[in-house]
Amino acid sequence: MKTVSSRIDRLPLFLSFSWLALFCIVDIGLNPSVCQAQHVHPAGPSAAPSVGAPAVPFDLKTLEGKPANLETFRGKPLVLNFFASWCDPCRDEMPLINELASKAASEGFSVLGVAVEDGRAAVTEFAKETKLVFSIALDLNSTVKRAYRIFGPPATFFIDGQGIIRDVVLGPITAERVRQAMKKVGTTS
Repeated sequence: MKTVSSRIDRLPLFLSFSWLALFCIVDIGLNPSVCQAQHVHPAGPSAAPSVGAPAVPFDLKTLEGKPANLETFRGKPLVLNFFASWCDPCRDEMPLINELASKAASEGFSVLGVAVEDGRAAVTEFAKETKLVFSIALDLNSTVKRAYRIFGPPATFFIDGQGIIRDVVLGPITAERVRQAMKKVGTTS
């Protein structure tokens, strides 16, 4: 009888250690950086585009079927806005992007919208509905979205005339952030 009793007395201790071990295993599984080296090389072909780095080249087509690539805009600043017609924050910021685009030609910069996770018909309807005044490129297979490490729209990259990223806004943009970013690419809008 003493053997059964001592086993029962040890059961809570055994369960406590079991739960602790299970928690540690799950934590290591969910946070693998605990087991990895902390030195990470930021450069390289798989590095995310960042401020001060060259913009990632892309090759897309606009809604009108014209080519849209980084070289098309070389020599003048580019505001590269990733959006989707179904995205409420994108819809909220679009009047600001459209206003910015209306000044682009006179102030020497360009605006390109890149529709992600969206279809041609929906984007065309959205462009008509919101009376967009800038070119829209379709990223139908999410190649550019992945290259720019966009998890979801909206996201805006401010690229100078030499193709260097000078500012990035992930999420909705404000008028103040537009002013700050445009100064960084060398314009006053």
